[in-house]
Amino acid sequence: MDIRSVGWGFGGCNMHCEHCYNASILESHACDFETLKKVADKICPRIRDINYGTGEFSFNPSTLKLARYIKAAYPQVRQALTSNGTTVLLVQPEELPKLFHDIDISLDFPNPEEHNRFRGHPEAWHWVLESLKRMQDVGMERSIVTCVTSETTDDHIEQFLELSAKFGASWRTNWFRQTGRGKEHLRLTTPRFWQIIKLLAQKGVTFESLSDPLLSALLSHHEKNQPVGRCACGTLSCRIQTDLSVTPCVYLKGKAWSGGNIAETDMDQIYNSPTFRAVRERQPPFCESCVYLAACHGGCASRAFLHNGSLNNPDDFCPFYPDADKNAVNDMLEEISSLITVTHGCDKVHDGYLCTMIVKP
Repeated sequence: MDIRSVGWGFGGCNMHCEHCYNASILESHACDFETLKKVADKICPRIRDINYGTGEFSFNPSTLKLARYIKAAYPQVRQALTSNGTTVLLVQPEELPKLFHDIDISLDFPNPEEHNRFRGHPEAWHWVLESLKRMQDVGMERSIVTCVTSETTDDHIEQFLELSAKFGASWRTNWFRQTGRGKEHLRLTTPRFWQIIKLLAQKGVTFESLSDPLLSALLSHHEKNQPVGRCACGTLSCRIQTDLSVTPCVYLKGKAWSGGNIAETDMDQIYNSPTFRAVRERQPPFCESCVYLAACHGGCASRAFLHNGSLNNPDDFCPFYPDADKNAVNDMLEEISSLITVTHGCDKVHDGYLCTMIVKP
């Protein structure tokens, strides 16, 4: 088994976000500490990282006790947190850097009116600013994470970069997937996706992480058709869902995607389950003659399935799919590649865990 990064979801939440892929309810599969401890003892000897997300971590009364236990019993495991700000403000400031390697704060619009509306909570914006300031004060490694949707404008992106710079934070993007509560009108088009990448390159940001296989393959200045990376889901990372089922990807949810329940099933069994193998071994027919195949492997599995209908289709954001002008696409990629600065060796937990991108203003 090659899994090194595990996302662990706790479904209870105090917000009602328009794009949420998980039910935002106050009580959702609240496991007791002994159950969570058994899961930790099963996975921690074999992995490197855990990121806590999906809902708000502190809404399960046993989660902070779990994080403290893992820190004491498995200090080699790096723990990270994705939060709307609530958990950061509930934990004592001095304990944050002791428990967590790095923390992402979710911010979907760079102004209070839009962010509070989108998150369904009047204090959402305030909690973001207060949590970022708290992490800055204690010297925590920190990022702002945004779910980029069709409503994200160029002006928004520039303001995200300004806000990130103000708080000494990186800016991480989760590209919207149509699942859970998220509706089709929030989907990005492929041209818009690449417009955003080009805009960031023109702004001179440093690309700290291109763990999105499509971006890594097409923009990382390597020889075509040379192995670089692939979608980490089901290969290097997986997701423990709120009911303790394990899926290859956070966005691929439900019984159809479960490799087994982590409380009852061995990790090797889960890793070798049909669902994990299907994601891990996908090779879309459209991609067979592509010069980027060895580096991309069809791109993000969840975008292929959720937006293009099948694991046998390529990533929804593939600029060559379905019948683009290859010369025009190559010209675009060459232009972006000539502008971007990509660094390697990013130390954040999300590097290599999700199909994501992290930049530094």
